[in-house]
Amino acid sequence: MILIAPNGFKGTLSSVQAARAIALGLHRAHPMLDSTSFPMSDGGRGFLDAIRRLAPHLRKHQTTVHPPVGRRIPAAFLVGEDGTAYAEMALASGLDLVPETARRPAHLSSRGTGELLRFIMARPQVQTIVLGLGDTATMDGGAGVLQALGVRLLDRHGNPVPPGNAGLGQVERIEAPEPDSPLEDFRARGGRLICACDVLHPLLGPGGAVHTFAEQKGAMPDERPQLEANMRHWADVLEAATGRCVRDLPGTGAAGGTAFALAAWLGAEQVQGARWLTEHPRFQDELTRATTLITGEGQLDAQSLHGKSTGFLAALGAQRHLPVVAFAGRVRLTEAQWRAAGFTAVYELPPHAPSQAGRTLSGCVARALAGMALKPSGQAV
Repeated sequence: MILIAPNGFKGTLSSVQAARAIALGLHRAHPMLDSTSFPMSDGGRGFLDAIRRLAPHLRKHQTTVHPPVGRRIPAAFLVGEDGTAYAEMALASGLDLVPETARRPAHLSSRGTGELLRFIMARPQVQTIVLGLGDTATMDGGAGVLQALGVRLLDRHGNPVPPGNAGLGQVERIEAPEPDSPLEDFRARGGRLICACDVLHPLLGPGGAVHTFAEQKGAMPDERPQLEANMRHWADVLEAATGRCVRDLPGTGAAGGTAFALAAWLGAEQVQGARWLTEHPRFQDELTRATTLITGEGQLDAQSLHGKSTGFLAALGAQRHLPVVAFAGRVRLTEAQWRAAGFTAVYELPPHAPSQAGRTLSGCVARALAGMALKPSGQAV
């Protein structure tokens, strides 16, 4: 059995669309092979799609939130009968919600994600929230999330600080929400928050949120020193206020530092999103039956090997002596690098228009796998 488990191809295909295209290409090349699809996510875009594939019984709900720019938009979340809710930060504060000309992380807020969490926390039956973190437009250290939850961030004059990373450097005092706020109610009933992070980076330093991801979010290279200084000041003030020193924990740099704020204020747990999803019993059952694993993403690079689902699946396949084939819009790893990571074969898509991404992926899969001898059992030879 062939297990198809791609991430999204950023800007062109969702993980669900990518899985469909790969399945179509596979069956063109090998019509007799059995396959099953699990659209993947590392915590970023597509997290809820992956959850729904693993747990189709969950009920879908919706509220409206403020994205980083523009008017309120709908944002979905899932709730199970066991009191666990699942949410995706990219649906409220995602990079693809912001036009390229407006991508200025110094001034964009994660407020919408806080509004989403506030709405979920107000549901008394919810005891645990699993929040997927990744693919966000913001670099505000999660300050906007806390503000939307009722935490007051004040400057030296006692005024609320402005939104975005620029406001972090002005925070001098932090005040807790009102006792009857949804956040405080959630904490009082022993609520648990789990951050499913798309990366394992800490908050600060050369491998932290700013230096690794700020330019991807639209910041200019010469902005990085100030963005980092603001983030460091924010870490100093928030950790002093909470007594939790969490800035060096793996994953606290996820989603522009949002994981840091939630860990410091709420004691949220950080888990590797890809690992958390693949440990689900339903995925494990399919993995046990699989004889070849096919995955993919928009760009296969060094970041893919540091918490992203594609790299994690390659390592998982290598542990199980399972052939792992990957397709990517761009490949930025050498053959030596991707083989060392656990991939059996890697294919880069030919140039194509974004509107043709699905057709191009499907064709590339068909051509590549037609040349790879696969027995009806699905075992590569």
